Amino acid sequence: MTLEQAITKIDQLKKKVATDLPKKIVQIASVDIAAMIADRVVKTQTNFRGNKFSRYSTRPMLASGTTIKSRRVWEALASSKNKRRELDWVTIKRGGKNIHLFEIKGGYAELRKIEGFTNANKSFEFTTEMWRKFGVKKVTYSGNVMKITLGGKTDEAQKKINVNSKHEGVNIIAANKNEEKFLHDHVNRILQGYIKELKLN
Repeated sequence: MTLEQAITKIDQLKKKVATDLPKKIVQIASVDIAAMIADRVVKTQTNFRGNKFSRYSTRPMLASGTTIKSRRVWEALASSKNKRRELDWVTIKRGGKNIHLFEIKGGYAELRKIEGFTNANKSFEFTTEMWRKFGVKKVTYSGNVMKITLGGKTDEAQKKINVNSKHEGVNIIAANKNEEKFLHDHVNRILQGYIKELKLN
């Protein structure tokens, strides 16, 4: 290979790295890495440091019986006059209306139990909204640095991630070292593929 040919091929490699590689990285992050993070959290209930998430709260909480998370609770705790008499009630004003809420003494853990969920493991998947709308939220470039932000692709999904992360004291969707290594290894394989394709090795 002449020097001129080598320079041409290197220019072609630079073009691939600048245009094709970022698209492939985003695809890997949006499909593979997002799935790996969700799978780890749901199946092993561990954060990116390898630590288990906290237990579901048993602190008393209020419910209305009208939301997705409290309809079965209403049936179990407040579906008859006698049951309602045994509950502690609170009235709050919202949007100019009085809203009546009852207390679930066993907190969120009791709510989940009534809804038929296990409390042994925390997987953040009660409504599945958070994980269904989880993926690449934003891609930014600064010079030669590419930054991919994972998060909720809807306001509601991001709100759930923020609330759960605040409660845990750690970003629940942060990638661990194995997941980061998976991305790095994939990028290296793609680069080696470019080099082989251009016969620069």
